[in-house]
Amino acid sequence: MSFNRSVELRVYGWRVWMFVGVLATVSLNAQVAPKQVDQTASKHAFTHERDVETAFQWPYVPRWDGAFLVGLMSNHSNGPVIVTIDRDGRRDETLFTLQDAGHINLFDMAASSNGEIATIGDALGGERGTTFVARISSDRKNQVVTRVWPYCPMVMTFAPDGTIWTIGHLKDEENTREVAYHVLRRFDPSGKLLGSTILSVKGDTSDQASYLRASKDRVGWYCTRGGEYVEFSLDGTEIARYDGPGVKERDISGVALSAENDVVVGRLANGKSELEMLDRQNRTWVPVSVPQEFATTYMRVYGFDGTTLVTSHSNTELRRFNTKVKN
Repeated sequence: MSFNRSVELRVYGWRVWMFVGVLATVSLNAQVAPKQVDQTASKHAFTHERDVETAFQWPYVPRWDGAFLVGLMSNHSNGPVIVTIDRDGRRDETLFTLQDAGHINLFDMAASSNGEIATIGDALGGERGTTFVARISSDRKNQVVTRVWPYCPMVMTFAPDGTIWTIGHLKDEENTREVAYHVLRRFDPSGKLLGSTILSVKGDTSDQASYLRASKDRVGWYCTRGGEYVEFSLDGTEIARYDGPGVKERDISGVALSAENDVVVGRLANGKSELEMLDRQNRTWVPVSVPQEFATTYMRVYGFDGTTLVTSHSNTELRRFNTKVKN
């Protein structure tokens, strides 16, 4: 199967305008166990900003990145569709295709602050498949595709310097075994590999359920099965590591990192949704309160739009919280 480095991207030409409001490598640091926190009191309080009706049901869990809610439909096909909804309620649907690929499976995607989209996945054409990193221009007319096999990226994000970060595993060329796990690889806008590092973390070998997010000056990785949160400088050097809030993988409803480096983990506990924020100074996770009338039984954390935490309210609604701290 042949992939061109830069090929024209086919785009569905419709845009749906909705009458909604504005949406608005590794140095092993010493591990310090988190202090016990009084769960009856919340140090942080988020205020409800607004609910936004999107009129769109996501078949896969989306994420808020840059200025978009970005998600996916029609995966496992010859043309998955990447869906974005911006702050003005505009929905774009972009058909993602690869030359000679009869089957495409996208693992993760991200959006940059200037409107680019990136995605990772695998593709099958003819007798052999490959894995790839793809970067789509902000006007959706062009893409740069980089074949990365036998590396298999599972999660990704845009760093603030415009590079693409991925974490995944490395297989042997014959695809008979996996030879390295938790592999961090960074790519420049042309698809050139900038660095590759094997990370050391606790827990299971899978990275597919982890969360890779970026702020204005760093990249954060929450390893769900190992229960660790690790931060990196933009050159890929580890700068901090924290034990997680003790949430089982199945109970995590999302992880978000703001431009100002606030980290929020959503969790399901005692039959209701809860939010916890990282207190770096005390190396603890502090409960966050939201107005009782806006709390829901299950709320997914999609990400940060500036200082606004974007979550789900229903299958088609977004619930937005201002995260200004009130002591």
